[in-house]
Amino acid sequence: METVPSFITPFDLIMQKTSATESERISLLLVVGAIEQGGRTMAALLRKGPLLGITGSALVKNIQGEEVQKLDQIGQETFLSLFRRTRAVRSILSEEAEDPESLSVEQINPLLVAMDPLDGSSNISVNAPIGSIFGVFRPTHSDPASPADLFLRASSPLLSAYLLYSVSTSLVLSFAGETHVFTLDPDSGEFLGTGVPCRFPEKGKIYSTNEAYLPHWEKSLQEYAAWIKTERKPPMILRYIGALVGDFHRNLLKGGIYLYPAEAGEKASGKLRLLYEAYPMAHIAKNAGGIATDGKRDILTIEPRSLHQRVPLVVGPSDLVHEFQEMTGNPLSDI
Repeated sequence: METVPSFITPFDLIMQKTSATESERISLLLVVGAIEQGGRTMAALLRKGPLLGITGSALVKNIQGEEVQKLDQIGQETFLSLFRRTRAVRSILSEEAEDPESLSVEQINPLLVAMDPLDGSSNISVNAPIGSIFGVFRPTHSDPASPADLFLRASSPLLSAYLLYSVSTSLVLSFAGETHVFTLDPDSGEFLGTGVPCRFPEKGKIYSTNEAYLPHWEKSLQEYAAWIKTERKPPMILRYIGALVGDFHRNLLKGGIYLYPAEAGEKASGKLRLLYEAYPMAHIAKNAGGIATDGKRDILTIEPRSLHQRVPLVVGPSDLVHEFQEMTGNPLSDI
């Protein structure tokens, strides 16, 4: 007789793994429930995007100076509305807004959420993978600090997550020292997972980066890029989607390193945002046996100086990141 697979939901995971107080557990469940519902909504909209006329530019720029897509705005409003309804989020920071928004709360231990509501939105018009990224934090102050101060003084991520919209819709959730992958079941509408923690495969051979920027990198980075293709045994293979979620997810499952290093001059600070891109991916990677650095130090040790602070990002399995750091002259001795 064929065995029926046994699955768990994100609700099951949090109930099994949390060591938080009852009130914080409720807040976590409400926040993750909002992320799940937002994933269902966005997945449905993205399947019909061209038919609904919601793809393409919104003809405005965000706080980053980047062109906003119509679905960027829809993603922003979708998730913001859902987090408002939870009454468990004290403040929310988004790539699409200059300042955090304070929300009405009813839960005893409300949380902070930093999000990129639609990562890789330039891929929308060509039907390529895109995603949504979330970092969930405990406030470290109960006093009426400003929303900006709350994020700048928050704890390290309590929970991190991303949604990947592609052939299927995946929810990757990192919590209590483990990273888990869930898949949206279109029949039940549930996100289902095996319950087995996800780990980076050993001896991966994929690297993901935009080599068009290679001439702008420091010499040590250029030499590393040449070495992994010609002298490394075995040589590495380039795979690049152009959306952080898509590239990271493939590397998480197949074994690979993602590189978005700093450029010389004005872009020396990097491109990806610390609070709602680098922190969540670093947390997810750490709990899957990986490391994330800015090329010199662990991402999770960097204290934010500004809400939309940019950083370089190197993330992947421990062996590949250690190799990168060694080859570029910045070995990691304490990770």
